[in-house]
Amino acid sequence: MRSAWAALIALALWQANGSAQAVDPATAFADDVHAAAGLTCTACHKAQGPGSYAAPARTAIAPLCATCHSDAGYMRRFDPQVRVDQFLQYQTSTHGRRMAAGETRVATCSDCHEAHGITRVRDARSPVAPLNVTMTCARCHGNPSIMKPLGRSAAPPTDWAASVHAAALLQRGDTSAPTCAACHGSHGATPPGVTSVANVCAQCHLRQAELFRASPKKDIFDAIGQPECLVCHNNHRIESPADHWVGVQEGAVCAQCHDASGDSAQAIGTIRQALDGLAASVAAADVSLARAERAGMLVDAGRLALRAAREQQVQARVLVHAFAAEPFNAAAAEGAASARRALDAGEAAFRELQVRRAGLGVATLLIIAFLITLWIKIRRLPDLPSS
Repeated sequence: MRSAWAALIALALWQANGSAQAVDPATAFADDVHAAAGLTCTACHKAQGPGSYAAPARTAIAPLCATCHSDAGYMRRFDPQVRVDQFLQYQTSTHGRRMAAGETRVATCSDCHEAHGITRVRDARSPVAPLNVTMTCARCHGNPSIMKPLGRSAAPPTDWAASVHAAALLQRGDTSAPTCAACHGSHGATPPGVTSVANVCAQCHLRQAELFRASPKKDIFDAIGQPECLVCHNNHRIESPADHWVGVQEGAVCAQCHDASGDSAQAIGTIRQALDGLAASVAAADVSLARAERAGMLVDAGRLALRAAREQQVQARVLVHAFAAEPFNAAAAEGAASARRALDAGEAAFRELQVRRAGLGVATLLIIAFLITLWIKIRRLPDLPSS
């Protein structure tokens, strides 16, 4: 799926470079929301003759769109809940500020929403619909020939395509998964500052953000100018976190700042040991319950205990963001206890199975012995006299 997404990004760049055949404006406009609202070409273009219209300058596109989209009275004729602050937000964005300074290579309304054939944002065909917005941003932000002269990297779209956020959207179909606009904003798009990154992540990861804000790391990171969540999780290429990130060994995330000689090494090691122990306990309980189930035993109570253990395992991993022994230790201990109950249930079920098998074996032997005895008795019976 990720390779397919990379191919789509490549297609977006190909189209942006003009290699794809352009759609006729009149044909595209026939399916435009503006056409449905009764607008015609002259609403945006000055006529230069029969069937001929002048295209607005790039610096004039956003103010032109704002003549309608910033007019609350006019826009509410079509949607009483529509927002009318898009242009104000655009003026505060990196795109808007650079456009105002005369840099015409940055995005304006038509770059993201198209010029003709504009669809509603909630329409799946819209370039800014959840499944399409990253490809739309990639037309510029994934194109080195555009980004390099502006001092920007062209890696973010492909990095995002390899992230857990992309997997949630593309593999599981979760349209609430973060895309470019979710973290950077849409009309007011601006990269978050060092001390505001956690606020962006907290839109979804609220519990982790609360723990981090209350931890000693918050003030330390702010004081040394570290971008909080990004230090451990990166920004666009966000991977699924793993227990081996915790530690001071080579390759561990903690090792970026800590080593085995530091005062915090012992605390890091204790947390890692608890995480490994909990993971091992959960895995052992799962194996035990699965073995009992394959043998036909009911282990519902054990499965409930294992579910509780996994929930506590998730909680323990979240509580790592407190950067303290408590409440992490309590969650890890509760998870280990639940895993032990699950393991005990599996082992008890298997012992019961062995008892049943032994009882069945004894019963079978007794039946066989009875049948043999009966056969011997029958063989010893005298023959009946012939008539």
